[in-house]
Amino acid sequence: MFNESTQWDKYIEKPRLVFYGIGLLLMHGSYSALVDTSQSQLTSLLYPLNWFIFLSGIMLSQITWTKKFRNVFIPKIQEKLKKKNNFSLSATNDQLKELYRGLVNYDMILTEKTDKDDFIKVFKEDWYSHQSKIHFKLDAPSCREFYELLKVTFPKNTMSVIDFFKRSDTIHREDGKPYKYSTVKDAKSRTPISKKSEELKTIFSRL
Repeated sequence: MFNESTQWDKYIEKPRLVFYGIGLLLMHGSYSALVDTSQSQLTSLLYPLNWFIFLSGIMLSQITWTKKFRNVFIPKIQEKLKKKNNFSLSATNDQLKELYRGLVNYDMILTEKTDKDDFIKVFKEDWYSHQSKIHFKLDAPSCREFYELLKVTFPKNTMSVIDFFKRSDTIHREDGKPYKYSTVKDAKSRTPISKKSEELKTIFSRL
């Protein structure tokens, strides 16, 4: 450990300390059983298990200095902890183009402010990497139903109501203003079936 030259990096050292803590607890918890000379028959049967626990503690303490820990384990942890500023929608570009076409046909989107490329960018790219917005020609209950159908149709996503209508700042009304989050959040309880329900179901059934 002391011969290893390294600088403090919280993304590496904090997981390393966690491994050390678990390893020391395992060694400490099993050590007394290993050195106890007056063992009963039951404890003697557990003797190999205590050795396994003790050696596991040593392994956890040492594995943190391997290249695999730094180059494989740490990047995976960083990727999982990294906040993603996108919807992670599993839809293909062709499916989004078809969805856009359906919204245009039923006059549910303001094409003057939202073209096909804008529509795709909002759903596929990082929210802060572009200036594209989707301007729906839908009231709050209808837009909430669009959101629900989108989640059901493409279940692999990270969309939440607050991300979709507030944090992303990509879903706007026809007048350019964002939907009021509190209104959209409660829209389903007040209006279970929106004005555009049948049209929305038809659009999504074609995907």
